[in-house]
Amino acid sequence: MLKRAAKVDMTFVPYPGNALALNAVLGEHVTSMFATFPNVIEHLKTGKLRALAVGNRTRVEALPDIPAVAELVGDRDYDIDTWFGAFAPVGTPQASIVQLQRLFAGALQDAAVKDKLVKQGNYPSGVCGGDFAVFLRKQHDAYSRIIAEANIKAD
Repeated sequence: MLKRAAKVDMTFVPYPGNALALNAVLGEHVTSMFATFPNVIEHLKTGKLRALAVGNRTRVEALPDIPAVAELVGDRDYDIDTWFGAFAPVGTPQASIVQLQRLFAGALQDAAVKDKLVKQGNYPSGVCGGDFAVFLRKQHDAYSRIIAEANIKAD
């Protein structure tokens, strides 16, 4: 997505997780990486890493001086955001699903939980049920379109 939005040629180097990619950047084996904020926050604080841009549609509160990619490339639709979700197996009783949704939603509204998540660079939205399904469908459709347009094929 970044290559297409910014019209730059760059080589994607796959790593099996943020930790190994981060080691490669710190060891100067690669020049940059996309990372989740919680995985690099301490390195940003100590100056070992420098944030170039955030993938969100807009700047983030924790890094107000760092531009969003959307700003830099002039594509207001560019938005790469990290999200976490809770899933249950097909066939889970509806009463259990409702109870889990209520527990997660309650936890995300708790001030202490919110504060701890924000300190880690996570900003919970608490989208549940049908709204989460709609979000997942949009993600699937957007990435499917990008994969098709870029002619990406599985080996």
